[in-house]
Amino acid sequence: MSNRLPCSRCEATRDMEIVERVEQVTIKGREVSFNAHYSRCLTCGDEFEAPGQLDANLDAAREAYARLYEAPSPEALISLRARYNASQKAFGAILGFGELTMNGYESGGTPDSTNRLLLKLAADPLIFKAMYDINSSRIGAIQRRRIEESEGFQAALRWSGLGGLLPFLTQVQQGKIEACAERYERTIPEQVAVYIGPASFRDYSGMYVEARWSDAETTSLPPAIAQPSPTQGAA
Repeated sequence: MSNRLPCSRCEATRDMEIVERVEQVTIKGREVSFNAHYSRCLTCGDEFEAPGQLDANLDAAREAYARLYEAPSPEALISLRARYNASQKAFGAILGFGELTMNGYESGGTPDSTNRLLLKLAADPLIFKAMYDINSSRIGAIQRRRIEESEGFQAALRWSGLGGLLPFLTQVQQGKIEACAERYERTIPEQVAVYIGPASFRDYSGMYVEARWSDAETTSLPPAIAQPSPTQGAA
């Protein structure tokens, strides 16, 4: 394949051919190999990276590194799928993979960048449930029942509506909240409200108790705020 590009050695626009060869590069202290592409001048033989090739080669090097050192292991994928009681076919369908894709990954195949991202997202029960809600029609009734009864799916149901909070809690904190909610027969949102309610009220009470209001402002405030009782201030 050839095209015309400016050649710095010839100082003129020349016909070029695209050449490919295996290159090695060190990323984060680790060496990886990848297929790099260059342009070669058909007149003088000079080789260089055209602007588009430079970006493509960088992307290829990063992808090679990610495949070697960041891809989930087969054991990790089996454990992830087991958390949702899903078969390989059902799990792949929910994430939008091909029918035999999960079998290939669990047998040692390496997910591409898109599927690595989907697998990483699926580790979050709330995101997995969102995927399930979209693609559940692609799997059978028995698989749907098994998944909906799984520990991972039930965790998503318990924390529904609190997706923004969940990433800020450790697993120990999540476990304590869930244990208290179960003990007192509350939902997770109800239990979280119990924890933050008194603290939030104390902060708000302290704010208006310590404020200095003018006579005009005080007359326009509700009685409970304009003249807080000792009990209110200590809540």
